[in-house]
Parts: sequence; structure tokens; C-alpha cells
Amino acid sequence: MPETATATLTAGPIQLDHAAHEVRVHGVEIHVPLREFQLLAVLLREAGRVITRRDLIREVWGEDYVGDTRTLDVHVRRLRERLEDDPHNPVWITTIRGVGYKIRVRP
Repeated sequence: MPETATATLTAGPIQLDHAAHEVRVHGVEIHVPLREFQLLAVLLREAGRVITRRDLIREVWGEDYVGDTRTLDVHVRRLRERLEDDPHNPVWITTIRGVGYKIRVRP
């Protein structure tokens, strides 16, 4: 079992509890569908580091994924809508143009 499977991962006001399969923002539990939960877990596990689009797709959808890479963008947008105070000006999940995404440890 991976280490993160029992860990609580945190960045700023965002907490993800693998064991309970819960996400909290500012202490309030929010509903996050499975793929978004998996995506958030990868981002939090690597908090502060840029993760390439390719690596995110591979980790969340698998090595054999052949769909549109826009799927990742849609899931990131939905996560921002759930987690960010202002999803149009994200503080926590940031885009690194031409590379990928990262979740910030501090604003």
C-alpha cells in the first residue's frame, strides 16, 4: 500500500485524507468525485513542485490513456471551482504554461 494511502496531505487550507476519502477546505468537507480526488492527491503529494501534464495523465488515468488531454484541463477547472475562493484567479492550483500544474504550499 502506498504511503499516501493512509496519509493526510495538506497545502494551505486544503486537506485530503486518504483513509477517510475526504477533502476539506478551511475545515469544511467538500464532495470531490474520484478522478478529481486522485488528481488532487497527486498534486498534494508533490506540493510546491511542477507536475507535467503527461505525468498527471499517466498517474490519474493510466499509461494506456489515449483520450483528449483537455480532460485534464476540465478536471483541474472543476477542482479549482471546488477549492479556490476565486476559481478565475486561482491561488492554490496554478498553471505553469507549457509544462503542467502545481499546487502551492503558500499563497
